[in-house]
Amino acid sequence: MRYKCAKMTFMKRALITGSGGFIGSHLLKALRSNGVEVIKFSLEEGQQITNPKDFLNLPKVDVVFHLAAVSGYKDSKSNPNLAYEVNVGGTVNVLEYCKKVGAKIVFPSTYVYDKPYADYKKETDSIGPTTHYSHTKFLGEELCRFYAFVYGVNSVIVRTLNVYGAGQNAQYIVPMIVNHIIKNKPLKLTKPSVERSYIYIDDIVKAFMGLAKAETGPGEVFNAAPLKPTSLKELVSLVEKITGKKAKVSYSGESRPHEVSLNRFDTSRIRKKIDWQAKVDLEQGLTKYINNLD
Repeated sequence: MRYKCAKMTFMKRALITGSGGFIGSHLLKALRSNGVEVIKFSLEEGQQITNPKDFLNLPKVDVVFHLAAVSGYKDSKSNPNLAYEVNVGGTVNVLEYCKKVGAKIVFPSTYVYDKPYADYKKETDSIGPTTHYSHTKFLGEELCRFYAFVYGVNSVIVRTLNVYGAGQNAQYIVPMIVNHIIKNKPLKLTKPSVERSYIYIDDIVKAFMGLAKAETGPGEVFNAAPLKPTSLKELVSLVEKITGKKAKVSYSGESRPHEVSLNRFDTSRIRKKIDWQAKVDLEQGLTKYINNLD
C-alpha cells in the first residue's frame, strides 16, 4: 500500500474542471476571494476532459476540484455512452494529472446507496446505484480509491444531492418549479411525496473547500447535505409562499424509472471532520435565489 496519511493541504493554487458550470463558477469566485489562484478547465476554455493532451501543459496545482461531468438523470439516461466516457474516462485523465503533479482531488459524487431508502445513509452503508448517472459516479469513486491506494493520490469523495442557486440551468427541479410558478405556467411533476435534500450553492462550496484543506484518509467519503429532506409538495408550497403566486401543478403519480424516491443522508462525519453543516435552510435559499432572478 503506497498511500501515506495525508496532512493538511496547503491550497495556494487550484484547478477546477467544469469551471464554467453552475457549481464551478461559484467555487471559482469563492476560491479567488480567499486568495487562491485558480486554473480554469472547461469547454469554454477550449478543453475536453476526455482528451489527455489537454492536461499536458497545465501548471502544477495543490488541489483539483473535479466538477466536469455529464450530470443528472436525464442527460445520462439519454446518452449513456457519453456519460461513461466523460464521467469515467475523464476522471482517469484527471487522476493521471493529479498523480503527475501531486495534487489532491475533490471528487463530487451523488446518491449511490442501496435499499432501504428510508434510512438516513451513512458513508459506510451498502452501495447500489440504480441509474446511469449514479453508476458513473460510483465508478469515479472507485477510481479515486484505486489511485489513492495504488499511486498515493490524495483523494476525497463528497456525496451530495440537489444543489441549487443563482445561475443553475432551467432543466433542474428548483429553477424549473420557480420559473413555472412565476410565469403562471402549468407544470407536471411525478409524485408529491418524492423527497430530495436541497443544498444551497454557498453551503456546498464551503464543504468542498473545507474538505480540500482537511486531513483526509485515502478515498475517504463524506456526505454533504441538509439535515432535513423536502418533498416535492413541500418545495412547491415554499415557492408559492415566497412568490405569492399559486402553482398550476399536477402530479402523474409515477416515479421516473429506476430513480430513488427518498434521498436521506447522515452528515455526522463531515460535521466531525470540518465542523460543517448546511447553514442556509431551504426557505432562505429559495428566497435568495428568487430575489436575484433577472
